[in-house]
Amino acid sequence: MKNIVKTVTHLFKTFGNWIIDHLQGITYTLLILVVSGFYVYTLGYSTNWATIVSETRASNFYFASQQANKLMSQLGFIAVIVMLFVIFTQTHKRRTFYMSNIVLSIFSSILLIVNAALTLYYNSVLGPMYRAITELEVPPHLYTIRRTSKSFFVFEFGNLYAVIMILVAIWVLIFVGYKMKVQKDRKLQIAKAVESYER
Repeated sequence: MKNIVKTVTHLFKTFGNWIIDHLQGITYTLLILVVSGFYVYTLGYSTNWATIVSETRASNFYFASQQANKLMSQLGFIAVIVMLFVIFTQTHKRRTFYMSNIVLSIFSSILLIVNAALTLYYNSVLGPMYRAITELEVPPHLYTIRRTSKSFFVFEFGNLYAVIMILVAIWVLIFVGYKMKVQKDRKLQIAKAVESYER
């Protein structure tokens, strides 16, 4: 029994050390995946009602959803471009952060939070609007023809994903703060070592 406990403890310790050693890579891999995932989400946002809801059928929802989807996809694309700069500047693996790495990380986090807030807002507006569409406005057979059904998954998933986006953004900001502190401490240690050597 003691050997089992010892082995499990060793495994947890090894795993914990691995996470600490790869914390930067894990953080920015999460950021890249979440940013990319949001852009994919915006591309499929209107899939459920595409060609079913139109300018003549449930037009209020149609125009509102088009406007929301356009803004979300544009901001999602901007976030992807920023993410490419994050990768290009090797922020995910650079031992020492330069100002560009810090600015790009913070800007990426801000974009994530903005996109998450927009998603939550638009879903809170569009969800009830979509639910309120009557069968007189959009006949059920139109969904049948497209082999689909009236679904609210895009709103439910989007709200959950928005929370994940906010959590990842906050984590990146915390990591950047931690990274800056570590770099500052390292500079102080080097300065003290140089000063003591010169004496």
